[in-house]
Amino acid sequence: MQHPLKKKERKPVSIRWLLLILLGVAVLAVAVVLLVPVLFPAPVGQLYPDPEPVLNYETLQVSQPEQLRTITVAHRDGESYTLICQEGTLLLEMDGQLLDINDSLSADLLEAATTIAVENVVTKDSSEVAQYLPDMGLDPAQITVTVCYTDGREEVLFIGAAVPNTTYSYYRWSGDNGIYMCDAGVAEIFAYTARRLLPVEQPQLENSLVDRLVINNEYGDLEVSLSIDASGNITGQLLSPLQYPMAADAASALLTSLENFRLGTPMGDLAALSAEYGFDAPLCTVDIHQKEGMFTRINEAGEMVVETMPAQQWRFVFGRPEGEYFYTCAYEGQIYLVSRFLVEPLVSAVPEQLLTKHPADLGTLPARIHVETEKGSFVMEISQTLLLMENGQPEIDEDGNWLYDTVATKDGEAIPAEKAEALVSRLGAMSFSGDVPKGWSPGEAEPRWRVQLTDAAGNDRILTGYRLDAFSDAVAVDGVILHCCYTEALATALGEWLPQ
Repeated sequence: MQHPLKKKERKPVSIRWLLLILLGVAVLAVAVVLLVPVLFPAPVGQLYPDPEPVLNYETLQVSQPEQLRTITVAHRDGESYTLICQEGTLLLEMDGQLLDINDSLSADLLEAATTIAVENVVTKDSSEVAQYLPDMGLDPAQITVTVCYTDGREEVLFIGAAVPNTTYSYYRWSGDNGIYMCDAGVAEIFAYTARRLLPVEQPQLENSLVDRLVINNEYGDLEVSLSIDASGNITGQLLSPLQYPMAADAASALLTSLENFRLGTPMGDLAALSAEYGFDAPLCTVDIHQKEGMFTRINEAGEMVVETMPAQQWRFVFGRPEGEYFYTCAYEGQIYLVSRFLVEPLVSAVPEQLLTKHPADLGTLPARIHVETEKGSFVMEISQTLLLMENGQPEIDEDGNWLYDTVATKDGEAIPAEKAEALVSRLGAMSFSGDVPKGWSPGEAEPRWRVQLTDAAGNDRILTGYRLDAFSDAVAVDGVILHCCYTEALATALGEWLPQ
């Protein structure tokens, strides 16, 4: 019979030992606290982080725009102008006339002049920082704005330098003795010169209809043709100084430059200021031809409408760089500033850098591929039919691309469409490996291979390969030989379709 275990009696813990244990734990804890900074030093600047400033947005005063009479803006460099308010509209007083200004700028000016809003307070008493006012750009102010109202009241705004490490500017006004910070937008709108306020009528360039460019720059004269198909594929052909297909990204860059082109600040009359702005020896001249055709746009009601545009011709002359960000541009007898970033593909276009490195890439699916090699030949034909929904609209995939029904044949026999599309993709990826020595010619040599690509419109591109050396074939593109590719490049592209 198993007996239950007997409980052992516990001896009471000595008070002396308990105190010793507690003392030891306390000493160990203190040691750990003291050693942590030594064993794990905090990175400089993180142990005691700088406190983040708390910004206090505040509206000090709001006046009614309809009570506004004039706004006079004076820049420290001497530029000044006056805006007259008539029935809630600002007009620029210039050369004895009242001129319309840009609508969006007018709204911003009205708000900045009548709403005294600040982002933070430097001090409520400017005497406390009197010695620092020059450093803040407030003694004298970089921009002084005098706002007059129909009731005889006058407010003066003083805008200074940018506040370091913020998006604000130092700011004060005649309504009290404080020094404040204002939003950068207030400083920016009053920093506009009078001419930059004037509206500019933009040329109605429609890049889908632009079909030809003639560019004259420091690299010489070049002429290109451009086109966009119904699927948005962009193709380009260099016409002069030689005829050669353009790279798809080069053609796209030229059309994007035209699509985003905007005339900026008007600078004055070309006849009077031609030499002053670089037009006695301009950097570049661009002639643009736009064919007649239809295009879509969004109207004021937000609806997409289709319009017809007649054939048009434009000329833009770029005179010289103006600061870091602009070129001077002459258009229809006037001088403007334009963004250097947007027009750089036009101004710096180099013929050799526009040429394609993928000679079999048409930018779209070819309708016919005729391949001839030393071992045999074949003809592949591909047709596509746009798939339409019941309402007549094109079917699209999850990326918004139109869907097509593709039918393909090889030497008259049906083949899977995906195999034909795979061949087109591999041919498009075939690239040049280098340049042919200048002056090289195949002489009377027979070509090793020939590929004729025909697009849906019936345009042909003919590639012919000649033996250059043991490793390379020189490639004639529509009869022009500039580049070469590896000897196995075409075989790799043809894959299972390589004649045996």
